[in-house]
Amino acid sequence: MAACERTLQQGRSTLHAVPDVRSPCNMLSLLLHIASLHRKNIQLLLILLLASGLSAQEPETVSGITRFPEAEFVASSSFRSAAYVQPLWKGLHFEGDYFGSDENDVGYTGGSWQVRWRGLRLSPGFGVGFGGNGFRTMPAISLRWKYEKHWFVTEGLIVQGLLETQRSSDNTPEGREEGTVRPTITDGDHVSVRWHRLTLGGAWERIQFREVEWKGGGRAAFRILPHLSAVIFVLGPNTEVRGGLILHPAEEK
Repeated sequence: MAACERTLQQGRSTLHAVPDVRSPCNMLSLLLHIASLHRKNIQLLLILLLASGLSAQEPETVSGITRFPEAEFVASSSFRSAAYVQPLWKGLHFEGDYFGSDENDVGYTGGSWQVRWRGLRLSPGFGVGFGGNGFRTMPAISLRWKYEKHWFVTEGLIVQGLLETQRSSDNTPEGREEGTVRPTITDGDHVSVRWHRLTLGGAWERIQFREVEWKGGGRAAFRILPHLSAVIFVLGPNTEVRGGLILHPAEEK
Protein backbone atom coordinates (compact mmCIF):
# COMPACT_ATOMS: atom_id res chain seq x y z
CA MET A 1 0.00 0.00 0.00
CA ALA A 2 2.78 2.42 0.89
CA ALA A 3 4.54 1.58 -2.38
CA CYS A 4 1.39 2.46 -4.34
CA GLU A 5 1.10 5.80 -2.55
CA ARG A 6 4.76 6.59 -3.36
CA THR A 7 4.13 5.77 -7.04
CA LEU A 8 1.08 8.07 -7.16
CA GLN A 9 3.04 10.88 -5.52
CA GLN A 10 5.83 10.46 -8.10
CA GLY A 11 3.25 10.56 -10.91
CA ARG A 12 1.69 13.76 -9.54
CA SER A 13 5.07 15.46 -9.19
CA THR A 14 5.96 14.46 -12.77
CA LEU A 15 2.63 15.78 -14.09
CA HIS A 16 3.16 19.21 -12.49
CA ALA A 17 6.83 19.40 -13.52
CA VAL A 18 6.35 18.60 -17.23
CA PRO A 19 6.29 21.83 -19.29
CA ASP A 20 3.52 22.47 -21.80
CA VAL A 21 4.88 20.70 -24.89
CA ARG A 22 2.34 22.44 -27.13
CA SER A 23 4.46 25.60 -26.81
CA PRO A 24 7.65 25.47 -28.93
CA CYS A 25 9.29 27.88 -26.44
CA ASN A 26 9.23 25.14 -23.80
CA MET A 27 11.03 22.50 -25.88
CA LEU A 28 14.49 23.13 -24.34
CA SER A 29 12.98 23.04 -20.86
CA LEU A 30 11.30 19.75 -21.72
CA LEU A 31 14.57 18.14 -22.88
CA LEU A 32 16.36 19.25 -19.71
CA HIS A 33 13.52 17.89 -17.63
CA ILE A 34 13.67 14.48 -19.35
CA ALA A 35 17.38 14.26 -18.60
CA SER A 36 16.69 14.75 -14.88
CA LEU A 37 13.91 12.16 -14.57
CA HIS A 38 14.28 8.89 -12.70
CA ARG A 39 14.17 5.94 -15.10
CA LYS A 40 10.92 4.53 -13.68
CA ASN A 41 9.07 7.78 -14.54
CA ILE A 42 9.97 7.72 -18.25
CA GLN A 43 6.95 5.53 -19.09
CA LEU A 44 4.55 7.91 -17.39
CA LEU A 45 6.10 10.87 -19.20
CA LEU A 46 5.67 9.20 -22.58
CA ILE A 47 1.98 8.65 -21.87
CA LEU A 48 1.58 12.31 -20.87
CA LEU A 49 3.37 13.46 -24.02
CA LEU A 50 1.14 11.30 -26.21
CA ALA A 51 -2.03 12.65 -24.60
CA SER A 52 -0.81 16.23 -24.84
CA GLY A 53 0.13 15.78 -28.51
CA LEU A 54 -3.31 14.43 -29.36
CA SER A 55 -5.06 17.32 -27.64
CA ALA A 56 -2.81 19.80 -29.45
CA GLN A 57 -4.13 18.54 -32.77
CA GLU A 58 -7.53 20.04 -32.00
CA PRO A 59 -8.00 23.86 -32.08
CA GLU A 60 -8.96 25.59 -28.85
CA THR A 61 -12.73 25.90 -28.63
CA VAL A 62 -15.11 27.72 -26.33
CA SER A 63 -18.78 26.67 -26.50
CA GLY A 64 -18.07 24.89 -29.79
CA ILE A 65 -16.51 28.00 -31.42
CA THR A 66 -12.87 27.71 -32.49
CA ARG A 67 -10.35 30.35 -31.47
CA PHE A 68 -7.95 29.31 -34.24
CA PRO A 69 -7.24 32.25 -36.62
CA GLU A 70 -7.84 32.27 -40.36
CA ALA A 71 -5.36 33.86 -42.77
CA GLU A 72 -4.91 33.91 -46.54
CA PHE A 73 -2.27 35.34 -48.86
CA VAL A 74 -2.41 35.15 -52.66
CA ALA A 75 -0.43 36.99 -55.32
CA SER A 76 0.16 37.28 -59.05
CA SER A 77 2.51 39.40 -61.13
CA SER A 78 0.05 42.34 -60.97
CA PHE A 79 -2.05 41.90 -57.82
CA ARG A 80 -1.75 40.65 -54.25
CA SER A 81 -4.15 40.30 -51.35
CA ALA A 82 -3.99 39.18 -47.75
CA ALA A 83 -6.61 38.59 -45.05
CA TYR A 84 -6.48 37.82 -41.34
CA VAL A 85 -9.44 36.97 -39.08
CA GLN A 86 -8.92 36.43 -35.35
CA PRO A 87 -11.76 35.27 -33.05
CA LEU A 88 -11.70 37.33 -29.85
CA TRP A 89 -14.74 36.75 -27.64
CA LYS A 90 -17.91 34.81 -28.39
CA GLY A 91 -18.92 36.01 -31.88
CA LEU A 92 -16.56 39.02 -31.90
CA HIS A 93 -13.75 38.90 -34.47
CA PHE A 94 -10.91 41.18 -35.52
CA GLU A 95 -10.45 41.48 -39.30
CA GLY A 96 -7.64 42.88 -41.40
CA ASP A 97 -7.54 42.86 -45.22
CA TYR A 98 -5.05 44.13 -47.78
CA PHE A 99 -5.41 44.59 -51.55
CA GLY A 100 -2.45 45.81 -53.61
CA SER A 101 -1.40 46.40 -57.20
CA ASP A 102 1.40 48.21 -58.98
CA GLU A 103 -0.64 51.44 -58.79
CA ASN A 104 -2.16 51.34 -55.32
CA ASP A 105 -2.34 49.67 -51.91
CA VAL A 106 -5.62 49.59 -50.00
CA GLY A 107 -6.41 48.13 -46.58
CA TYR A 108 -9.41 47.52 -44.36
CA THR A 109 -9.41 46.82 -40.63
CA GLY A 110 -12.28 46.51 -38.19
CA GLY A 111 -14.41 44.25 -36.08
CA SER A 112 -17.21 41.84 -36.95
CA TRP A 113 -19.77 39.72 -35.15
CA GLN A 114 -20.31 36.18 -36.41
CA VAL A 115 -23.82 34.73 -36.48
CA ARG A 116 -24.18 30.97 -36.96
CA TRP A 117 -27.18 29.12 -38.22
CA ARG A 118 -26.66 25.43 -39.00
CA GLY A 119 -23.82 25.38 -41.54
CA LEU A 120 -24.07 29.11 -42.38
CA ARG A 121 -21.74 31.72 -40.86
CA LEU A 122 -22.46 35.42 -41.46
CA SER A 123 -20.08 38.06 -40.11
CA PRO A 124 -21.26 41.67 -40.60
CA GLY A 125 -18.64 44.20 -39.57
CA PHE A 126 -17.64 47.85 -39.33
CA GLY A 127 -14.20 49.38 -39.70
CA VAL A 128 -11.94 51.75 -41.58
CA GLY A 129 -10.73 51.65 -45.20
CA PHE A 130 -7.44 53.34 -46.08
CA GLY A 131 -4.79 53.37 -48.78
CA GLY A 132 -2.24 55.25 -50.84
CA ASN A 133 -2.17 57.11 -54.17
CA GLY A 134 -5.02 59.43 -53.26
CA PHE A 135 -7.27 56.80 -51.69
CA ARG A 136 -9.36 58.51 -49.02
CA THR A 137 -9.46 57.13 -45.47
CA MET A 138 -13.11 56.39 -44.71
CA PRO A 139 -15.53 54.35 -42.59
CA ALA A 140 -16.57 51.07 -44.19
CA ILE A 141 -18.87 48.14 -43.59
CA SER A 142 -18.13 44.51 -44.40
CA LEU A 143 -19.85 41.17 -44.76
CA ARG A 144 -18.02 37.87 -44.66
CA TRP A 145 -19.85 34.61 -45.22
CA LYS A 146 -19.14 30.91 -45.22
CA TYR A 147 -21.38 27.91 -45.72
CA GLU A 148 -20.37 24.25 -45.62
CA LYS A 149 -22.64 21.27 -46.05
CA HIS A 150 -21.08 17.89 -46.76
CA TRP A 151 -19.32 18.40 -50.13
CA PHE A 152 -20.66 21.94 -50.82
CA VAL A 153 -18.64 25.03 -49.81
CA THR A 154 -19.09 28.75 -50.47
CA GLU A 155 -17.41 31.75 -48.86
CA GLY A 156 -16.54 35.35 -49.61
CA LEU A 157 -16.02 38.93 -48.48
CA ILE A 158 -17.64 42.26 -49.39
CA VAL A 159 -16.24 45.58 -48.14
CA GLN A 160 -18.23 48.74 -48.90
CA GLY A 161 -16.69 52.18 -48.41
CA LEU A 162 -19.09 54.87 -47.17
CA LEU A 163 -17.37 57.90 -48.74
CA GLU A 164 -16.14 58.71 -52.23
CA THR A 165 -12.51 58.56 -53.29
CA GLN A 166 -10.42 59.05 -56.42
CA ARG A 167 -10.39 56.08 -58.76
CA SER A 168 -6.95 54.61 -59.42
CA SER A 169 -5.23 55.42 -62.69
CA ASP A 170 -5.21 51.83 -64.02
CA ASN A 171 -8.92 51.69 -64.81
CA THR A 172 -10.75 51.77 -68.09
CA PRO A 173 -11.44 55.13 -69.82
CA GLU A 174 -15.10 54.82 -68.82
CA GLY A 175 -14.12 54.47 -65.18
CA ARG A 176 -11.70 57.40 -65.29
CA GLU A 177 -14.43 59.66 -66.65
CA GLU A 178 -16.39 59.21 -63.43
CA GLY A 179 -13.49 60.69 -61.44
CA THR A 180 -14.55 59.40 -58.02
CA VAL A 181 -16.15 56.24 -56.71
CA ARG A 182 -17.64 54.91 -53.49
CA PRO A 183 -15.43 51.80 -53.46
CA THR A 184 -16.76 48.27 -53.25
CA ILE A 185 -14.33 45.40 -52.78
CA THR A 186 -15.42 41.80 -53.12
CA ASP A 187 -12.56 39.32 -53.00
CA GLY A 188 -12.03 35.57 -52.74
CA ASP A 189 -15.69 34.74 -53.37
CA HIS A 190 -16.30 31.21 -54.58
CA VAL A 191 -18.79 28.35 -54.83
CA SER A 192 -17.06 24.97 -54.74
CA VAL A 193 -17.32 21.24 -54.20
CA ARG A 194 -15.01 19.37 -51.84
CA TRP A 195 -13.61 15.91 -52.47
CA HIS A 196 -11.28 14.64 -49.75
CA ARG A 197 -8.41 17.17 -49.62
CA LEU A 198 -9.37 18.97 -52.87
CA THR A 199 -11.83 21.87 -53.17
CA LEU A 200 -12.69 22.97 -56.71
CA GLY A 201 -15.14 25.54 -58.05
CA GLY A 202 -15.91 28.92 -59.60
CA ALA A 203 -14.71 32.27 -58.23
CA TRP A 204 -15.48 35.96 -58.81
CA GLU A 205 -14.33 39.37 -57.56
CA ARG A 206 -14.54 43.10 -58.07
CA ILE A 207 -11.94 45.57 -56.80
CA GLN A 208 -13.91 48.68 -57.72
CA PHE A 209 -11.35 51.31 -56.78
CA ARG A 210 -9.14 50.04 -59.63
CA GLU A 211 -11.49 48.14 -61.97
CA VAL A 212 -14.91 48.68 -63.50
CA GLU A 213 -15.60 45.13 -64.67
CA TRP A 214 -16.08 42.01 -62.58
CA LYS A 215 -13.56 39.21 -62.82
CA GLY A 216 -14.47 35.54 -62.83
CA GLY A 217 -12.86 32.17 -63.26
CA GLY A 218 -11.84 29.06 -61.32
CA ARG A 219 -10.43 28.29 -57.90
CA ALA A 220 -8.72 25.17 -56.57
CA ALA A 221 -7.47 24.52 -53.03
CA PHE A 222 -5.61 21.50 -51.69
CA ARG A 223 -5.28 20.76 -47.97
CA ILE A 224 -1.61 20.04 -47.25
CA LEU A 225 -1.89 19.84 -43.45
CA PRO A 226 -4.88 19.95 -41.09
CA HIS A 227 -4.46 23.74 -40.74
CA LEU A 228 -2.77 24.62 -44.06
CA SER A 229 -3.96 24.62 -47.69
CA ALA A 230 -2.50 25.76 -51.01
CA VAL A 231 -4.81 27.74 -53.32
CA ILE A 232 -4.74 28.86 -56.95
CA PHE A 233 -7.04 31.22 -58.90
CA VAL A 234 -7.35 31.58 -62.68
CA LEU A 235 -9.35 34.73 -63.47
CA GLY A 236 -10.48 36.63 -66.58
CA PRO A 237 -11.35 38.45 -68.83
CA ASN A 238 -7.62 39.19 -69.07
CA THR A 239 -6.12 35.92 -67.86
CA GLU A 240 -4.51 36.26 -64.45
CA VAL A 241 -3.13 33.40 -62.34
CA ARG A 242 -2.74 33.81 -58.58
CA GLY A 243 -1.35 31.39 -56.05
CA GLY A 244 -0.99 31.38 -52.30
CA LEU A 245 -1.58 29.74 -48.93
CA ILE A 246 -4.50 29.55 -46.49
CA LEU A 247 -4.24 29.05 -42.72
CA HIS A 248 -7.51 27.73 -41.30
CA PRO A 249 -9.09 25.68 -38.48
CA ALA A 250 -9.09 21.93 -38.95
CA GLU A 251 -11.90 20.65 -41.13
CA GLU A 252 -15.05 19.86 -39.17
CA LYS A 253 -16.13 16.22 -39.30
